[in-house]
Amino acid sequence: MEKKTSKKIIIGIILGIVLIAGILFAVYKLAFDPYRGSVKSSGESHPLDEMLTVDRAIEDIDYVMEVYRDRHPAWLEDSNARVDDVEKQYVTEVDDLKSSGVTEISVLEEWKIISRIMHCLYDGHSTVFHTDYNTHYLSDFTQINKYGLPIMIGNEPYEDVLNRFMAVYQYETESYAKAIFDSKVIVNENYLRWCGIDTTGGIDYTFETDDGNTESFHYDFVPLDQVAGREEIETEDRGWVYYEIDKENSIGIFTLTSCEYNDEYRKTVKSFFEAVKEAGTEHIIIDLRGNGGGSSLVGDEFLKYCNIDGYYGWPSHVRFGPLLIKNEKYYIKNKKQEPLYNGDLYVLTNRRTFSAAMDFTMYVMDNDLGIVVGEESGNLPDSYGDTISFQTPNARLNITMSYKRWFRIDETKSGQPLVPDYPCPSSEAMDKAYEIILTH
Repeated sequence: MEKKTSKKIIIGIILGIVLIAGILFAVYKLAFDPYRGSVKSSGESHPLDEMLTVDRAIEDIDYVMEVYRDRHPAWLEDSNARVDDVEKQYVTEVDDLKSSGVTEISVLEEWKIISRIMHCLYDGHSTVFHTDYNTHYLSDFTQINKYGLPIMIGNEPYEDVLNRFMAVYQYETESYAKAIFDSKVIVNENYLRWCGIDTTGGIDYTFETDDGNTESFHYDFVPLDQVAGREEIETEDRGWVYYEIDKENSIGIFTLTSCEYNDEYRKTVKSFFEAVKEAGTEHIIIDLRGNGGGSSLVGDEFLKYCNIDGYYGWPSHVRFGPLLIKNEKYYIKNKKQEPLYNGDLYVLTNRRTFSAAMDFTMYVMDNDLGIVVGEESGNLPDSYGDTISFQTPNARLNITMSYKRWFRIDETKSGQPLVPDYPCPSSEAMDKAYEIILTH
């Protein structure tokens, strides 16, 4: 009888533990999980010209603010003036919409409204964008390839359109925003419309020619595979991670255009260091120019093959529901892997070196592991990041929202951008690195 009673007690305890664990898990998922209500990937947005009632547009705007207030760490910080700016802009936009007298607005107009609100936080990771699977581009890139940036876009000076873009785009550094405008926006019909350009019937661009005169060209908008001159700006497809060994100068060049942490990356890194050892290479150049980020683990994986005992990681604040968990700077003991490298490190950066690529660069710079050459990175070491994806319920505009805040490893440089040891234009960074290596 006592054994049966004991068995019932044990079963009751186990069931109680399981029930409590289930309740705690449910509470976490409902109130604390940063990913609650998020989407796994960016689905297509509704067409820009589709009309929404004002009430439905305001539902979308309110949804974005709800996500901000529920997930973004800035809303749990003390006296953050930019949070106040976002809230004020939200009130202004909604009031203006209600008092405008219109009953409908387009998806394009909603995109602009939400953009102006999100712009106020200056968080390059918290963004709103329109996803169109049939995006159209300028019908010919030949003149841009030949002359560079236009001086007139339609009937407006280039600078006026750029300024309108800067008023709606979400960014941390102006140099990064301008780099995005120059490389992506001026050739993309949807983004030109976002900047207030009427693309009906195509568009004229005016360029300054090599002899100092001007010349205008008319463009239609076509799918990317129909763009003339596109092949002129495309380089040989070598993938997103690759390397080469310059045996003559004892230099290994490792190029990473996207911070994807997967088997292909790990195998390529190992293969690179095997080739470095075999060739007796004394210098390594890590080319992160144009790398828009991804996983910060790519930096840790690369450094495993460097003969260093360890390095410091960055402090962070992480939001879980109503809680903001604060983590101090920490020391990472390097899990060294053969073949170990004992030579010099050089990192190349430019205005589009962003997020995890910037983190990789900060590892090297702030731990005195190597030399940085090129332009300042696209975002700041002291910034928000690690994003979660959402879509507005009506227009299906895509939202990325930060739920962490990162801080610079070297506290003496808090608030500063990553200024290269040897600043130079992006196009000259490789040559500059070679010059440093061969003259020292």
